[in-house]
Amino acid sequence: MSLIDHLEKAYYKYRAFIPQRLLYHPQYFQVLELQAQRAQSPDGLMRQRQARLRALLATCVNDVPFYRNEVKLSASELVHEDPYALLERFPLLEKNTVMSRQAEFRNERYSLSRLHYATSGGSTGEGIGLWRNKRLADIERAFFAFEWGKFGFSFDKSQYLRIGADARAKANEPPTRVNGNRLMLSPYHVNVGHKTAILAALRRFKPAFIHAYPSVAADLADLLKGEDLGFEVRAVLLASEPATSSQLSAIARAFKCPISVNYGLTERTNIAFARYEGGEALRFQFDDLYGVNENRLINGRAEIVGTSLWNDVTPLVRYCTKDFGAIDAGGLCELIEGRSQEFLTDRFGGRIPGLSIVIDEVTWDFVRLYQVRQRKPGAISIAVVPRGDAMTEEQQKFVLDAQLKRWGSFFDVELELVNDIPLGKNGKRKLVQIDLTT
Repeated sequence: MSLIDHLEKAYYKYRAFIPQRLLYHPQYFQVLELQAQRAQSPDGLMRQRQARLRALLATCVNDVPFYRNEVKLSASELVHEDPYALLERFPLLEKNTVMSRQAEFRNERYSLSRLHYATSGGSTGEGIGLWRNKRLADIERAFFAFEWGKFGFSFDKSQYLRIGADARAKANEPPTRVNGNRLMLSPYHVNVGHKTAILAALRRFKPAFIHAYPSVAADLADLLKGEDLGFEVRAVLLASEPATSSQLSAIARAFKCPISVNYGLTERTNIAFARYEGGEALRFQFDDLYGVNENRLINGRAEIVGTSLWNDVTPLVRYCTKDFGAIDAGGLCELIEGRSQEFLTDRFGGRIPGLSIVIDEVTWDFVRLYQVRQRKPGAISIAVVPRGDAMTEEQQKFVLDAQLKRWGSFFDVELELVNDIPLGKNGKRKLVQIDLTT
């Protein structure tokens, strides 16, 4: 174990006893205070947002090369004009622009030696890298701490199960390890072969909360189906990837507690939360203290556009997320359809959200996993992993006929039996895999 590993282990072991003021940047507490004042002082919160946006835009045109070259604003305009009107003078920003001109988006006032470069492979397969510092990480955490604190959750003091990339383990290592107040469960180990060890670890640790990717939380729910856990989970907290109705219903059945679903992205321009209350649609509430939320129309669909109010290290202004969902004046979004790369192309050239293609709930008795695949326009394959050794011809026909009934007018549909749908390097499993060749 390296020195860094030892320090990390010691940090998580003792952080519950360390005063929070020593753990987090002052702006962590500023966020919590502003959130607490939201209902009592909406006008004060509005002024705070305006001040933060004005300061961010001034930083961009003075200290960030890309904006300094692209946007011309005078000192007088930055001080006196409406910051939301000034925002509209900034160009819409695409991911490929950021990645092709990365150095131009870093604030020149920050020394590289004091920054951390965070990268993501992206749920779309198109990665991005940004510079960050501890202050920004603490600010990000404060928004989660406030929202999930409504369930009684605390990152520092709650006993919780963590399933994510930070919990990964090698194939020859145990599936779980205790790290302070967290039981770390490797997403690669959530399978029947490790069930006994996982269940024993859970019963010893008795987590009050589960913090995980939706896909792996659903895998765990499936693994523990019918088991008496011996403890109660107060809430399941999901982040880092889209959640489907089938995943959420499986998690709800297994743990019988509230479920919070987070929408966010590596670029940290928008954040929203939804609570699962049954049914298929999640109603997301976007946080206007975190960033400015906009929409732009693309082929009749409302793309989510965001500007962080806090990120002055690598500020992304009017960043086009490639996620789609109409956000109303109060920040409510009835449905986030998913990233543009997750849209399937039907036989007429139309685009259909891949996450809208789901299998019937009754099929979970004989199907363990599924994935929607598209290799050519107008055709899709439903890859399924049987729950047992195989699926009968009748079961295969049932799954295929159900999809043909729903989607046969849009796609040629075939069923593909596979042994597994492996997790990616980030510990996530893609529900939609698009590899168009024509």
